[in-house]
Amino acid sequence: MTAPASPSWLRAALAVAVRDLTIYLRSPIALVVALAFLVLEGTTFSALVAVLADPSKPAPLGAVLEGHFGGTLLHWTLQLTVLAALAARVAEERRTGTWEALVTAPVPDGAAIAGAWLAALGFYALLWLPTLTYVVVLAHFAPAGVSFDVGPLVTAYAGEVAIGAAALALALAAGAWSAQPLVATVAGFGVLLLWLVIGELPTLWPELASSSPGLAAALEHGGPRPILATLARGEVRWSSLGVLVALTAGGLRVATAIAQVGRRRPGVVPAGVAEGVLIAIALALAATLIGRFVPSADVTAARRNTLEPATRSVLARVGAPIIATVIRPGIAELDPVFDEVGRVLARMAAAQPALHVTTWDPASDPTAVPAAAAAAAIDEQQLIRGGAVILSRGPRQRAVGLLDLASPGRDVIAAPAVHDLRVEAALTEAVAQLADDTPVRVCATTGHGELPLDGGAAADRTGWDSWASVAERLRTDGMTVDTVDLRDGVPPSCTVLAVIGPIAPLAPAEAVAVGRFLDGGGGLLVALAGRDVGGGSSAALAPTGLETVLAAWGVRTPAAWAVDPTLAVPLPLALRVVDGYADHPITAGFAGRRYTVWQRARPIVADDGVALVRTTAAGWGETDLTAPPHRDDRDLPGPIAVAVAVERPKGRVVVLGSAESIAARFAERGHGGDLLAANAIAWLAGRSAPVAVPVKNLEAVRLVMTTGERRAVALVVIGAVPLIAVGLLWLAGRRRRAR
Repeated sequence: MTAPASPSWLRAALAVAVRDLTIYLRSPIALVVALAFLVLEGTTFSALVAVLADPSKPAPLGAVLEGHFGGTLLHWTLQLTVLAALAARVAEERRTGTWEALVTAPVPDGAAIAGAWLAALGFYALLWLPTLTYVVVLAHFAPAGVSFDVGPLVTAYAGEVAIGAAALALALAAGAWSAQPLVATVAGFGVLLLWLVIGELPTLWPELASSSPGLAAALEHGGPRPILATLARGEVRWSSLGVLVALTAGGLRVATAIAQVGRRRPGVVPAGVAEGVLIAIALALAATLIGRFVPSADVTAARRNTLEPATRSVLARVGAPIIATVIRPGIAELDPVFDEVGRVLARMAAAQPALHVTTWDPASDPTAVPAAAAAAAIDEQQLIRGGAVILSRGPRQRAVGLLDLASPGRDVIAAPAVHDLRVEAALTEAVAQLADDTPVRVCATTGHGELPLDGGAAADRTGWDSWASVAERLRTDGMTVDTVDLRDGVPPSCTVLAVIGPIAPLAPAEAVAVGRFLDGGGGLLVALAGRDVGGGSSAALAPTGLETVLAAWGVRTPAAWAVDPTLAVPLPLALRVVDGYADHPITAGFAGRRYTVWQRARPIVADDGVALVRTTAAGWGETDLTAPPHRDDRDLPGPIAVAVAVERPKGRVVVLGSAESIAARFAERGHGGDLLAANAIAWLAGRSAPVAVPVKNLEAVRLVMTTGERRAVALVVIGAVPLIAVGLLWLAGRRRRAR
């Protein structure tokens, strides 16, 4: 073991650092390296400016300089070459013979290595100072009223220095044995490139995250590019910083041992190398433990990297494993949204170990796409192109589509952009629904010509479809679904009573029983039969026998059909609704994202309730049931509600204008009627209480620039800034030489 650093040791190290820093400032080679580095950074920044100022592309999400600091693999390769070249200073000392004179001065080997490392790190930090002009450029061309979050900027620059410290230590260890600067540079670059590649393995080898998620997370937390990208977002992972400390300390100890080759007895050098490796391993393990128990620090002003208390509360209620399967989008422009999905899921998994995250590529199993799309009530192409997250707890599932995660829109310069990033809110809502184990019994009435609960003989005998797809969703969600006979009243074990498409009215005594059930706090779902039970000139719509009960709740069901030419589809009296949904738990995630088809839907008038689904203003309620639809003064004016929800202190009611629209034949085609009906029953049972998680929008900065201004900025950051900075470094070196 080496002796603890003494004051004289520290003074010697600082003296070496000052001497070497002066040499860097006076060295033409070091100045050429500085020029190349600044040209590289300027080129990367000018590319970022071109993206930020391009109105034809969505604004990048995240911290404003995250793309610059994260960089590409090519950018990182060139940056590591610069670091390796700076670390080759010891080899140059060996070549000229000044190293031997230095360590026998006497200057301890450790102090000499530490001084060389400090000098290289100081010079590297100086190279980053001119890049602060980038922040000035961004502030100047940003739209009025836009301000940057200072926290991520500070952590990004501090991260560059910290990563430079670790990289220089590793490069010193790799090249300390050589007396040829070129050889030392190549050796140092090889070690740094290996470090870079190891950190990129989870990205380069996606299967690793599925097979060994723990190993993938460890590699990501230790790779230079992921570490810096995280810091540029304003998130400080203590485990990652611990890894940098471990690599720095271990690298310096190994470099000290290797620098003694030829001057120490055999065995001393290998022992020193082994000691350095053990120091690095011990500190890295300590960093891993710290990362497990100490949460990351969030330096963003909006706390974008921190889970909300409501999310943590929901996660604490999870009692069984939940698998979150991420389906990455096929459109590259949507990757930033799903990158945020991955980060939020990682935080949620860290807070709740029962949550497991995996990925699935639809191309790997195309036959599974229809089932996944049907479960999510999303069009297959929309699922493949836009991606989704499927959360599963045993047989229960919740699907979160792209438009549940974010909304398309326009930014300050009317360019395409992503707004209202609801990633954490949407995922938390889905987890909360999966974690709800409240027992629910759904009782379906029978004996009045209702739509059959399940397919098979009942459906074949009547010639009607069934609502089996809705029942399957409910059973998968842990609810009990069966039929009841209301002649003896509503069983007290029923949570929700479902009356689905009766063509014969319920008896008065049965209607009274339904009213009592509601007064006791029960939930009632009524889906009206749209089928013509008269035929020809005697066309009529089936009464339910519940008209008096519904009227007491302010709901009326006129004898009419809902018509809207702007929503018409090639089916008899059918509407396809995409945007006409209310902001309600039942229809959450439908507006603009999922569609429902309403065939022979009846208008519903509610005095005190929410119109869940409605036509456009061009729609009307057709009261002439015998002639082709034609709008006249006798018809009901639009927009027409075809689904309503009413809530009182005791009891809830949902009325759907068409039982046929929730039938299995529509669900098999990917229509969302069965999902809407299942959501309605969940709401009636009290299973869809909203979770208060605020929307967290990431920065999406735009630059208002002309083409000429972009070219001028490129000339400044690629040409003027590097030349001026290197000139100042050269003048500083000459001034120190004059002293």
